[in-house]
Parts: sequence; structure tokens; C-alpha cells
Amino acid sequence: MNTKMPTLLNVIRALLGVQTIYIGIAMGFLIYDILLHGDDYAAFPLSDQAAYFTNAGIRTLLILGPPILTMVFIAKRRYKLTITFMSLTFLFTAAFLQNFLVLLHLFMLLVLLLHKPSKMYLKQEAHVRQYSKRDLQV
Repeated sequence: MNTKMPTLLNVIRALLGVQTIYIGIAMGFLIYDILLHGDDYAAFPLSDQAAYFTNAGIRTLLILGPPILTMVFIAKRRYKLTITFMSLTFLFTAAFLQNFLVLLHLFMLLVLLLHKPSKMYLKQEAHVRQYSKRDLQV
């Protein structure tokens, strides 16, 4: 039973992908700025520099990790893991970004929880080929 992915679920995947690309590009610009104006950061003590860059790296991982894992688990049709990582995506977005993405992630989480075709698609087993005894004979 191989069904098509519901449109709303496909939209969620696309929005998560766009968010990941957007944040990746923003991090690229931040790294470029650091390399271009590295002498501005040199005025601070090394411990402050390490704390600042560690904080930026951890925030980036917490913002980029759950959406990527959500997209992977949507593709693998894992309902519980999709809901778990979408919830983490919502919480980390609310904690770190505090912009329109919070409402967008709330909408996506509600769609995953309440949209019946999406829920049914994620809960069904991935297509597994059934072998007969004749296929297994050598």
C-alpha cells in the first residue's frame, strides 16, 4: 500500500527545508563577517571569544538539527519521532529566534497532530517487499 504524501505534509517538508537553507546562509554570512573583521573580535579576551563562538555554534546546532531530523523522519514515515522533533523544532525556535517562524512552527505542529491524512500517512508502514518461498529458493 504505497500512497502519495499529503499536500500539507509536503508543504511542511518544504518549509523546513527553506528554513534550514535560510539559517545555513545566515551562518555563512556570519562566518564571512568573522573572517573579514577578525581583528574586531581580537580586542576581547580569549575566554570571551570562545564563549561567544561556542554559544553561536550550539544555537545553530539546536536550530538546524531538529528540522533536518524532522524532514528525515517524515520521509521514513515515523510518526512519533516526527512529532518529537517537530516539537523540539518549535521549542528551540521559540527560545532562540522569536519571530514569525514561531507561529509557522506552531501551525506545522498542529497540522502534524490534527491533519488526519498526514497522520495516517506517517503511521502506515513503509513499503516492504513480500517474499514468497519460491523467491527464496536457490
